[in-house]
Amino acid sequence: MKDYLNSDEKNQIMVFMSILQVMDGNRGINGPKIVSVLEDWSKRKNLTKEEHKYLKFTNTYLSKFCESVYNRLNSKEQKQLDKRLKKFDFRLVDDYTLEKVYRDMSNKMQNAVIPREEFCKWCEEIMECNCKECTKDWKGCRLHEVFENNFVPESSWEMDNCRYAYKNIEKEKAI
Repeated sequence: MKDYLNSDEKNQIMVFMSILQVMDGNRGINGPKIVSVLEDWSKRKNLTKEEHKYLKFTNTYLSKFCESVYNRLNSKEQKQLDKRLKKFDFRLVDDYTLEKVYRDMSNKMQNAVIPREEFCKWCEEIMECNCKECTKDWKGCRLHEVFENNFVPESSWEMDNCRYAYKNIEKEKAI
């Protein structure tokens, strides 16, 4: 038996463990605690003895399964699973909300959003590699349009070929 899980297995065990946490009342959401379900449904006479037994068995055997799998994992894998499980949430959502989440994720995959200060630092690094001593005409430069569309400050060197081009200045060493 292996002592690690592949990504699909990790996701599956996290779903099972998350369900158990909800059933035990250990998740931050207002989920159906197994004890409450058994009591409430029994009070309302909406649970047969057999259904009651099945639900308790489900909780018991799902707990045993998760505990057994978890215990055979190496400690590094256990720590990683614990860390991911703390950040994992299991929710029911309607189709409209799910579509909105997918649309937002798709937008973020197409358009990166970063703070302006960080963007400007990246632009400086890109200019260091591509604009220093550049003699290309701005019309043939892919970066020129990106810089212009994103309000990147010009180099102030007023070079004839491009407003972002600049010359390298060597600092003289003091003797």
